[in-house]
Amino acid sequence: MGFWGSLLAVKSDDQVSAQLPEVSESNESVFLDSDGGWRVWAIDREDPISENELSMMVERSEAPALCAYVMDSDCAVIEALGVRTGFWRTCLGRESMTAYMTESGETVGAWFLSADESVRAALDWARDAGCDPSESRLAEVLAAVPDPFVEPIFVAMLEALGVRSVSDD
Repeated sequence: MGFWGSLLAVKSDDQVSAQLPEVSESNESVFLDSDGGWRVWAIDREDPISENELSMMVERSEAPALCAYVMDSDCAVIEALGVRTGFWRTCLGRESMTAYMTESGETVGAWFLSADESVRAALDWARDAGCDPSESRLAEVLAAVPDPFVEPIFVAMLEALGVRSVSDD
């Protein structure tokens, strides 16, 4: 069984529990530290980070934020909001996401941007965040198939957006 929960990328060292009333300290841990003041928090709770909570994080950090709601490490709903750019949503692991959505009668096409629209929205978000994104790498990442987990694809997406992991050297 894989991870169910949220991975929240914010430009802040502040704990998420101090920012969002629905998150307790026991439900958060650092997933990844990145260059430029970015930190990715793993939030272990049943409900995904809401658009309202994402907006609160952007307001408090005065920087864009991006969240992945990981579903059993099979796929992830990506939701992001910039300071100057609007809210957008896409997914990683479209084939797995399709299987989850079929159970509810929903479709990936109705819920998420197309691959091309996702790349454009991601590029805008990254530039709003002051990052240097890679359009070709974003396109690759958005088309990637989890093998076996979606979390490495999420990390690759952050790197393609220009949110680079802190090196170990």
